[in-house]
Amino acid sequence: MKALHHAADRLNGWLVARRRQAPIVSNRADLDELATLAERDPRALLRPVEPVAVAFDSADGARGKVETFAFPSPVPSGESANDRVHGERWLAADRRSKSAIVMLHGGFAPSWLAERLMARPFLAKGIDVFVIALPWHMDRAPSASGYSGQYLLSGDVPRLVRGFSQGAHDAAALVLSLRQQGYRRVFVSGISLGGNIAAQVALLAALDRVFLLIPAVDPFQTIFRSPIGAGMARAASNAGFDDREIERAMRLVTPHIAGLPKSDPDAFRVVHGAYDLFCSAEAIEEFVQAWGVTRVRSLKVGHRTFAIKFRQTARLLAHDAGA
Repeated sequence: MKALHHAADRLNGWLVARRRQAPIVSNRADLDELATLAERDPRALLRPVEPVAVAFDSADGARGKVETFAFPSPVPSGESANDRVHGERWLAADRRSKSAIVMLHGGFAPSWLAERLMARPFLAKGIDVFVIALPWHMDRAPSASGYSGQYLLSGDVPRLVRGFSQGAHDAAALVLSLRQQGYRRVFVSGISLGGNIAAQVALLAALDRVFLLIPAVDPFQTIFRSPIGAGMARAASNAGFDDREIERAMRLVTPHIAGLPKSDPDAFRVVHGAYDLFCSAEAIEEFVQAWGVTRVRSLKVGHRTFAIKFRQTARLLAHDAGA
């Protein structure tokens, strides 16, 4: 059984590695700057976050329960498309709930399909659901992109590191806005890439629950030491980026290296795959030990095969949030 889960991850990694890489515009001096920052202070990219103005528009044909919104990223990258954060609110009822969850998608996601599946039990519990496009994904991808997420998950390590951090600040700004709008309880969940971002959000804002699903809490290991990152690692090497400097720079977006979160360890729920080749059980263990997280669920699945447990996991987490 374990071999089948590993085979699914390896096949997915092989397919991702064959994709065309985004152009690398950063240079070795950019990488050295980040590596030096990380050496001096792993929290160097974490900035104070303020609430953002979020206005909602009803989506056509959604009978008033789906609303779109957008706001400027609090940590702009300089690329106009990427610096406009797009999202949706899915209302649990005809009026706003007192609880909300911000769901953060995985790498290369072209839509919020996984979040729509995960949202159902939360909506049934009366919890409003918010989704946003993470940096360089979906509507935030530049016109030259070949696919969603190409410009984030690439061999351009400085852009990757800053993009991870940008996503955390975007989501944290939304969380603070929801508090300001009157939501009494605010949760954040994240899948894979989104799990890393969600954990970083916990460094920036206090949360009532943080749900981390197969989270990439050690992004260096996930991207540069696993099958899914082979193409990115090759592109980074071809650009002259030193492996040791990459590892140092990635510390800036490795949540448990940056310090302790603003929420109590009891607020965290971690669900991971025992056979995951991208976000390993060993990396998860290091993370939960560093933050004192005890509510950890290990499933006998890999990264890609986590899908077979997805709905069951969503129901369990929604029950927890609604309790």
